[in-house]
Amino acid sequence: MRIRVPLLLSILLAVAVLVIPSRARAACSSGTELIQTFPVAGPAVSQWRFCYEIVRMPDESGAETQSETLVIREAEFRPGASATPIRVLGEVRMAEIFVPYHSGDPRFHDLTEYAFDLQPLTPTECPATRLDGHRICQEIGDRGLTWRDPYFALARRGEKLVLWSILNAANYDYMMRYEFFDDGTMEVHAASTGRKYGGPDDTAGHMHNFAWRVDLDVAGAGGDTATLRGVRIGPSVKDADKTITREGGFKWDAKAFTHLEVTDGSAVNGRGRPVGYTLAPTREGVAKFPEAWTKYPMWVTRNHPGELRARDVATYAADHEPVAGQDIVVWFTDSHNHENDMRDEDREVVPLSYLGFRLEPQNVWDTTPFYP
Repeated sequence: MRIRVPLLLSILLAVAVLVIPSRARAACSSGTELIQTFPVAGPAVSQWRFCYEIVRMPDESGAETQSETLVIREAEFRPGASATPIRVLGEVRMAEIFVPYHSGDPRFHDLTEYAFDLQPLTPTECPATRLDGHRICQEIGDRGLTWRDPYFALARRGEKLVLWSILNAANYDYMMRYEFFDDGTMEVHAASTGRKYGGPDDTAGHMHNFAWRVDLDVAGAGGDTATLRGVRIGPSVKDADKTITREGGFKWDAKAFTHLEVTDGSAVNGRGRPVGYTLAPTREGVAKFPEAWTKYPMWVTRNHPGELRARDVATYAADHEPVAGQDIVVWFTDSHNHENDMRDEDREVVPLSYLGFRLEPQNVWDTTPFYP
């Protein structure tokens, strides 16, 4: 028999506040500031603040001359009208688009071998707000039912802010998409659309591998520790967690529900529980190739200036620096397979198919977000 929790007790439990080291708010160190409060209509409860910028990826020598990428920097989230904002991200960017063909050749690195540009968007493509020379689309949208209390007549639909851009890479366009939810969750997506390399009759299979660099700065740049979380399933389900102590690559196991959590020992919520963010994959599968950086779908490294290329992450991690309690970067790769002799729905223009990951708050709130 399930026990009904008194509504008054639930309300009283919601008054605790986030406790993090105090700091003065600074303007964007680079890029343009954007602030979005939720709900969009009515008294503000939660708030995202971050900076956005279009930059070029570096070449092998570090010169930022290659393809453009949309970067989110200095993102912080306020989990309540009177709560202290918590830093979530130092930076997140798409850091490579790797397109190997099934035959083994060609093998394109569209972000670091070329100098492709983000495209101006038309009102048809972006009927909302267009930013930065119309190259960024800003949309506010409904994200559906977020929770429903089975004991009380209470339910809530959520909202989100979305920023996206499109990179043209010859015959393909690539979507770079960031979604900021009213509960502090972020979703990071990529997608490809366009024409097959050899035209409509091209039956050659290929893969699109999107790699992101995620500088998770939970409650600030330093003091972050990553834990690889999962389960072992048998007659019972047991936790199978591992604290990451040194740089390296890590496997993803669908059977273990693998995800990666980053916490900061200096930050606790109003219940005294450690505050963190989880990187949760939403993947189709894992693609491994001869290139060293593709051997693992997730990597953790120390954050060093200039280490921005996903294809070089195996080199960055080669000295196995300590990462527990440090300023760290998580690297994540997801893959989409276009099969040999692809379906006819892909014949003229390949429709968008999204993949990516979620960044989910862990104990950032003291109770269910927006519960009365």
